[in-house]
Amino acid sequence: MQLTAIGHAGLQVKTDQATVLIDPWFSPEGAFLASWFQYPDNHHLLQEDILEPTAIVISHEHLDHLDPWFLAQVPKHIPVVIPAYPSPVLRNKILKAGHRPIVEALAWNSVKLADDLEVFFVSEESPMNHDAAIVVIADGKTLVNLNDARLSPSQLRSIRTKIGGTVDVVTLQGAGASWYPMCYEYSAAQKQDLSRRKRLAKLNYVARVIRILEPITAVPFAGPPCFLDPELAQFNREMEDGIFPDPVQVADWLATQRIVQTTVLLPGDRWDTVSQSKQADPTWSNFSFGDRTAYLEAYAQRRAAAIAAVFDRYPEPTESLWEAFRAYFQRLLKMSAYFNEKIGMRVGFDIVGPGGGQWTVDFRPGFEDVYPYISECNYQYRFASRWLPPLLSGELPWEDFFLSLRFQASRSPDVYNDHLLGILKFASIDALEAVEQYEKSLDAREQMTVHSEGKNYRVQRRCPHAGVDLLEAGEVLPGGILRCLGHHYEFDLESGKCTTGNCSALKTQRL
Repeated sequence: MQLTAIGHAGLQVKTDQATVLIDPWFSPEGAFLASWFQYPDNHHLLQEDILEPTAIVISHEHLDHLDPWFLAQVPKHIPVVIPAYPSPVLRNKILKAGHRPIVEALAWNSVKLADDLEVFFVSEESPMNHDAAIVVIADGKTLVNLNDARLSPSQLRSIRTKIGGTVDVVTLQGAGASWYPMCYEYSAAQKQDLSRRKRLAKLNYVARVIRILEPITAVPFAGPPCFLDPELAQFNREMEDGIFPDPVQVADWLATQRIVQTTVLLPGDRWDTVSQSKQADPTWSNFSFGDRTAYLEAYAQRRAAAIAAVFDRYPEPTESLWEAFRAYFQRLLKMSAYFNEKIGMRVGFDIVGPGGGQWTVDFRPGFEDVYPYISECNYQYRFASRWLPPLLSGELPWEDFFLSLRFQASRSPDVYNDHLLGILKFASIDALEAVEQYEKSLDAREQMTVHSEGKNYRVQRRCPHAGVDLLEAGEVLPGGILRCLGHHYEFDLESGKCTTGNCSALKTQRL
């Protein structure tokens, strides 16, 4: 099995009988409204041979993993293999590039793509998070591709068991995929502190994965993106000590944790799993992530027209958007009483520019409605009016928009509300019901003992947010706090209250 990095989270897997592309991203418009761009630029790989794979495997719907522009260049008979999710978002995005065979595979079910190559997916446990690892078995070698997925320790061990114990290569990202804290109204010092903490949490997860899987080779990839629009260039600072470390920084940090079996692959670099050796693409002989200023300036000039084209595609409205906004959210408010209860607050939208206004959506049970003013909102979003019509029509998914970083947000109290993002990004009764059923099925009766600052507590073993096993992925922090390492929710051991999100309280009792 030969692996070739094709940029960002993209990989080409080659055997004697098959060539499979994983999460290819080549769009000259980048992703998320020309916000994210491949770093470094991978367009020198857009040769004829890369457009004729045996199959394309896609992990999830984020546009730095699923590229409709690239799919439109690929012959329509070539199949796309994806995880089976409760939401149709991933399938629908693929079909935007034209109809083609789509194979939806249930978690852990192998799909044979050639006599010498098969794949299976391992999805995150909670249906609120549509991410999945991709496991490739080819030529007797195994690749575990984590991409954005945050699997539990038990899932990682189950992968090792299923494949026979040896992981030849693991690819996983040390960079985040988030708009927090960059788009929130914090002071510069707060943003810097929160970004550093988020970076360290991600790196610690990467180290934990490697220690569990014990791969022969670990490849940090899938980031960072770069930001070429001058309005967003400030976010390139996140590469320095924020949520977007580059692969060399990830490898260097892992080395401080005595994890040294890492290799960095730039677009076009090849890794042979038999000889455990790299063939470097000569394109990068003088490239360094550390000398990015001049590189990004030249790159931005090459992509200026593409960025302008995205803005031209979404002109400023000429009429009021209020009626369309109200109708959209009135429909959304009728989708799930469970989600409305979990959100349980007013959300303000400050739509700036022609056709905009200041409007409130009230999710509180018994008060559900939409109002033409902003009043007593716990969350508030502010963004340009040109982006609202595609959001309301469904052309632009809310999560893609948030990842564009083209907005500002505030919240009081400063607590993350997972269900608000969930209802916006799914807007599908089936997907919302799947989340509700899963969360209601979490069993709080299974318990464990936690010791903190001279006290013992009997607490539920499964995290009330996404069901992660806290016996395996729980961390006791100073001040009597239990942190779930799955998604970094924190709980006060005395009260059980979640201090970082809106999920249910942890059942706890001091012994």
